Amino acid sequence: MIIDGLTAQFPEASWINLADFDVLVLNETSSTNYDALALAGKMPGEFVVWAKNQTAGRGREDRSWFSSEGSSLTFSVLMRPYDLEIPYLSHFTALGALALIDLLKSEFAVDAEIKWPNDVLIRERKVCGILSEINWSGSKFESLVMGIGINLKSEALRNAKELRFPATSLETEKVNIDSVLDFLENLLHSIQQRRKQLGSAQFMADWNQYLAFKGKYLPIKHYQGKTEMLCPGSINSDGSLNARDQAGNWHVVQSAEFSASSSISEASSSS
Repeated sequence: MIIDGLTAQFPEASWINLADFDVLVLNETSSTNYDALALAGKMPGEFVVWAKNQTAGRGREDRSWFSSEGSSLTFSVLMRPYDLEIPYLSHFTALGALALIDLLKSEFAVDAEIKWPNDVLIRERKVCGILSEINWSGSKFESLVMGIGINLKSEALRNAKELRFPATSLETEKVNIDSVLDFLENLLHSIQQRRKQLGSAQFMADWNQYLAFKGKYLPIKHYQGKTEMLCPGSINSDGSLNARDQAGNWHVVQSAEFSASSSISEASSSS
């Protein structure tokens, strides 16, 4: 249900319905995550904010994600997880990643993987970034917003030299999107289907199956500033990563980010 008067806040916006979501369509905004969180207290239920142009979308470590119409798909899904889903809030980023992987595989016969913790890769190049944020009221959980940015065309990579990790686009990978609207609707439907598996053994098995760079060492930057070479092994139920160092020791990584693939090296079978 759309609340009267909300469009006054976004005078050039329109509302549509896709995959049972009310979708606010914006010609341009700074950040769809910001807009979704701002609307969370005014709009009941779950909804989507889709911007055709995004000027200051947020990524990890406060990096920006820019988009221009037709070259990228940038949207945010405002979710209100119910009680049984609350223990799995750390899984929602993976939910979005798996939903995109499902769609690419079923509709376009394209294989993709997850670069822990929040990117989707095709041929070890980033095609999608996901940022999930939780909205709290004091110590009470209110809602969760899952922001997704997908490179549709090569024009989205105009700042590729500034990126920390090599990037690609669906166009580059021979995925032809005839209708961005239809693609978004299909992806929202895929998100709904994957959401049914939250907390299940199948969800964890698939998350681990599509984990990128297993058997390879690459630099991982910890948020304390330390960078070391680690080999991803598996994902734990809390969303943390089991990774092996070059001495063969295993570590549980809670919050960090893998860097450029130019530094990747194969892990030896003896380590």
